[in-house]
Amino acid sequence: MEIVVHALAGLFSVIFIIGIGYILAKKGWFDDNSSKVLARLVTSVALPLYMITNITKNFTREKLLTMAPDLMLPILSVLLAYIIGKLVAKVIKVKEGRRGVFCTNFFIANTMFIGLPVNLALFGEKSIPAVMLYYMVNTTMFWTLGVHNIVQDSEVGQEKHSSIFTMTAIKKVCSPPLIGFIIGVLAVLYEVSIPNFLHATFRYVGNLTTPLSLIFIGIEMSRIPLSSIQFDRDMMWSLLGRFLVCPFCVLCLVPFIPISPLSAQVFTMQAAMPAMTQMAIVAKSYGADAGYAAKLSLVTVLAGIVVIPAYMFLVSTVLH
Repeated sequence: MEIVVHALAGLFSVIFIIGIGYILAKKGWFDDNSSKVLARLVTSVALPLYMITNITKNFTREKLLTMAPDLMLPILSVLLAYIIGKLVAKVIKVKEGRRGVFCTNFFIANTMFIGLPVNLALFGEKSIPAVMLYYMVNTTMFWTLGVHNIVQDSEVGQEKHSSIFTMTAIKKVCSPPLIGFIIGVLAVLYEVSIPNFLHATFRYVGNLTTPLSLIFIGIEMSRIPLSSIQFDRDMMWSLLGRFLVCPFCVLCLVPFIPISPLSAQVFTMQAAMPAMTQMAIVAKSYGADAGYAAKLSLVTVLAGIVVIPAYMFLVSTVLH
């Protein structure tokens, strides 16, 4: 019981910070321009530095190369969840302008702010390498496939770029956070040491990422009547995709890809986390349906209070 309570502390922190943004927005502290500034500050400044510091802190060249084979399972499971999300969006005819957010919610999870403390509480510090491995895949997929899909949401009624490899799509997908991620990986692979004073500065600014993203969600939620958060077909399928389809894809592949029991447990937990908080930020930045993305983020966090303990019990009793 103590482990579950400790793990859920991260969820309550998320709800609390979203509440701060919500209350302050209701009091008139923020206008529409404020949320745009927050979105730009996170995506263009804080998040790229967050990527660099987290990767260079948690990986060495040897660890990165040793664990490389284990990347196969999270890569394949995320791609499988992505394909299922695209199919479901088409079959149930999700409203245009939110299909990219709907699909991204299927295969991208909150693997750091919520996933890390949950796995630490359940498995201890020995889980950190596997946590970071899934985080790397999750992050790469979000800033490529995820962003590409959200960009398409913003192009409803315009000429769409069906391929992720068009110059326009590449320019939008090659965002500052993805560039920061690539810089971090290259720094580890080529053993480039960042000076301590610079690393500390990057870390201070990077640590703004999560609280500002959550405050942004609170601001967006303040503009949405709570009565409008209805569990319609789109919302129900979003919840099923986030909490059932994504982890189920991991469990289906475990028998076919040789990995350690601990990695299987960690990957399953990571796949079952709530939606990525940066999803709403990206939707706002590119002119997609940020309100819908904010709703998904909040609802999945609230649902996680029930779902996460259930998965903690599952992976600790079945996958061992």
